[in-house]
Amino acid sequence: MILCVSLLMMPLSFALVSTASISQRCHLPKVTNELDAEKLIGTTWYAGLQTNDIAASMISCARFNNFTSTNSSFGILLTEHGVRFVQFGVHFNNDGNGTYLLSKSDRKHNHAKHESEMNAMDRKAVLDMDNFFDNGDHVFLTDYENYFAIFICPPNGVAGKGHRLVWGCFSNPTPTLSQVAAFINVLHEVGISANFHASTCSETNWLSIEK
Repeated sequence: MILCVSLLMMPLSFALVSTASISQRCHLPKVTNELDAEKLIGTTWYAGLQTNDIAASMISCARFNNFTSTNSSFGILLTEHGVRFVQFGVHFNNDGNGTYLLSKSDRKHNHAKHESEMNAMDRKAVLDMDNFFDNGDHVFLTDYENYFAIFICPPNGVAGKGHRLVWGCFSNPTPTLSQVAAFINVLHEVGISANFHASTCSETNWLSIEK
């Protein structure tokens, strides 16, 4: 009986060792369909599910709207909540193969906004987060209806603690089960596995922010 249990446990043990050996690699999904940013114009997306990443302790909610589009880039108005809410524009440039980079011209302004948002929290932590955003490779997947998924990995593909971001954003701050299922299903399709926690977007009075 002990031998049988041992044999049964061997594949599990091997799987755990194998997973641990590749846990420092950050994999972005392979993009088969290029993002059509024009289809995002007029849409709004709220972060609903977040990984325990470098931004998790500082950004509890984010909204993406006011999309603009050019041939090789797109822009958004980003509303974030840390200690307080802030809004600022962000632009992403297509780097080829479905990956995007944050526009260099935005980086200084974005960092100033994040420092304001965090209300003088640990400045090194904010700087580390912004360096991750500034230099990371971004991939966006969406069905333009149910989910807008964001993936960020360091440029060298090697992820230290927290340096792997996967966010599931939805067209409503309180997404339906169908919308969440569509997001989870696409993760399976592209071979991405992650643990999530809920954002605070569903607890936010968005009407008060617009005033």
